[in-house]
Amino acid sequence: MQEALFCQALGLSAPWAVERVALDVQRSRIDLYVAWHGSSAPCPACTAAEQKLHDHRQRSWRHLDFFQFEAYVHCSLPRVACSVCGHTSQLSVPWAREGSRFTLMFEALALTLAREMPVAACARILRCADNALWRQIDAHVGLAREQESYADVTCIGMDETRCAKGHSYLTVVHDLARSRLIHATAGKDASTVQRFAADFKSHQGRPEAIEVVCMDMSKAFIAGVGQHLPQAAIAFDGFHVVQLANKAVDAVRREEVRSERWLKNTR
Repeated sequence: MQEALFCQALGLSAPWAVERVALDVQRSRIDLYVAWHGSSAPCPACTAAEQKLHDHRQRSWRHLDFFQFEAYVHCSLPRVACSVCGHTSQLSVPWAREGSRFTLMFEALALTLAREMPVAACARILRCADNALWRQIDAHVGLAREQESYADVTCIGMDETRCAKGHSYLTVVHDLARSRLIHATAGKDASTVQRFAADFKSHQGRPEAIEVVCMDMSKAFIAGVGQHLPQAAIAFDGFHVVQLANKAVDAVRREEVRSERWLKNTR
């Protein structure tokens, strides 16, 4: 009965099945052993049906905690020798992303927490290494970005921000019409615009369709936009325009206070 219960909890269907459940109270751990019940399987490479199994490879995945117990899924995964395409490929599993050592349910919880708190805090709550969580975040962000389309982006904002102590900077680009971040890259020189344009084209965007770039008065950004976004008009953001105007007015005040004493203390 318990095997059937955990089989339903993992969302498994034949020929996948939970064969055994092992609870270790001393180690606060529960292990679920899953098996493929079949002598053949579809080829993972070309999807040809009813191909012979070549061998099995043992794999393990961290799952969501079961009450206070850490839970792990184990499976001796079949490899399929395909007579059609000639490849020997390992079956994909329905409970985990390919290449991951965590189940999809665990990764879903980790990503939900990571949106609300630092990754180091998530790692403490989930009792795993923060590097493992960063790899999950990188993988899912990459998968999500592959689906992004920037075909309708015509107005962008570009700015740099310090990302660490010293002189380490990131250049970030926003789609101003939809208030979303669409690109981030290291540095703040003209090459950052080149890297943005290349990434923009890989997501169905057209650099020549950019009509307006809102940015500060960075000479590097101006040069980069002129070279890689040739049709775009440059709009300097209001904060920097007002900042320069204030500096200019104060410079004039400092010069004239020498002859116009009433200007003293009027900054």
